[in-house]
Amino acid sequence: MTELDNYLSLHYLDETQLAAAAAMAMQEIDALIQAGLVPAPAYVVDDSGKVCSFVFGAMAAPGSRAGRYFPPSQLAWIAIARDAVAESTAHAAQERLQAQFTSRYAAALATLNLTTWRLRDSFDDRGAPIAEGLRARSDSAWMYFLNGTFSLCVAHPLSEAHIAWKEVLQEKLAQQSENGSKTLLSQQQAQEMHALIDAYAMAAMPFSPVEYALSSRKRLVEDLRANIRVDHREWTPA
Repeated sequence: MTELDNYLSLHYLDETQLAAAAAMAMQEIDALIQAGLVPAPAYVVDDSGKVCSFVFGAMAAPGSRAGRYFPPSQLAWIAIARDAVAESTAHAAQERLQAQFTSRYAAALATLNLTTWRLRDSFDDRGAPIAEGLRARSDSAWMYFLNGTFSLCVAHPLSEAHIAWKEVLQEKLAQQSENGSKTLLSQQQAQEMHALIDAYAMAAMPFSPVEYALSSRKRLVEDLRANIRVDHREWTPA
């Protein structure tokens, strides 16, 4: 087995495992994916030795086992989708699930705006929603949910709150660290940055060995953590 095989085996289900666990034919699951009711696979390994994802595109993965790979949380979303379809048409179910997802995601963002990081494009200074900005964030999240992005990068993509938590932590960390380039900090800033890095590391996936060098985790966790330095010079007012 390759390193990629080991990573995928540890964190994902292949389509045979997914279908068995869901007690469904894979064709039925594919129909739910095509209808926009559950996410596409996080990774696809083809017969030519390439691994493909929406986030990183096609990358060389010689010797890795071909297949499609889904997070275990896919099983929960399949159950939700099947219940929705049983109660209405596929189109109506898709609209309902999108509305439910974006509503819950927006609610999670509202909490995070007050507790974690100001989302100035989506909430005003009183915490009231800015409709256009909040809708853009929520609609974008639904798109990334369906194309498998969150299945690849969020440690627990089971709920909208987990997804929002990871996304907001990444935004905060990227901005406060100037995308990993701001490493000379005061003692207090360094402590706060380390705490933020730790929180983001828990919220994000470790990423596969194939894409790790290009990942946000390498840049905003391992590299940033290793490069933080405390500026011990005393600050004196001008």
